[in-house]
Amino acid sequence: MGEAADRAWARVRDRVVEVPHGCFYWVHGALTSDGYAKMSVTVGGIERTVRVHRWLVEQVHGPDPLPGHLVAAHLCNESICLNVREHLRPISQSSNMRQMAAQGRSAGRAHVGWADTRGQLGRATAIQTALKDGLDLDRLAAAMREGDLRPLVRAALADGYDAAAYLAAVEASQSIPGQLSLPLAGGPERGREAEQAPPEQLSIF
Repeated sequence: MGEAADRAWARVRDRVVEVPHGCFYWVHGALTSDGYAKMSVTVGGIERTVRVHRWLVEQVHGPDPLPGHLVAAHLCNESICLNVREHLRPISQSSNMRQMAAQGRSAGRAHVGWADTRGQLGRATAIQTALKDGLDLDRLAAAMREGDLRPLVRAALADGYDAAAYLAAVEASQSIPGQLSLPLAGGPERGREAEQAPPEQLSIF
């Protein structure tokens, strides 16, 4: 996808764990106070701390920097997901708000509706903890289920991790059906054995 995009992905690939429902979770790195991945980058000889998802979108999708009226939106609603090819897009804040409404989340001082009861930081921290020693699907299912208010999602994760069941439950829980339809990582034919590939083997460009 280009030299800049390749360099950007090389900066983060060893810090993420890919999961079968398509997210690339930022597991081995710091978080902002509101639950997003952060790291330091040097631009023009000046070091600055960036939100990794926004920085990746700038490097891969452009423009760099994103103008103030655009946000780097997580289509998957996972604040520590860095799947810049399929889950992250530069969109207007108004479009982002419509997406939130369609998915049952409202903006404000506190998210209501289907937002995780732990907040973004609590959910992100739980997922990081579940995956810190590598891909453990049972621990991931428990971490994702714990603060999720959606009955269908909780039921889909109740007996362990099933990527297809989870994605179907997420989509069925939306206020406006069809707003979120994410592909399974590797396609539906991907078996549990293939889910063990380490992050350095990922190739998203």
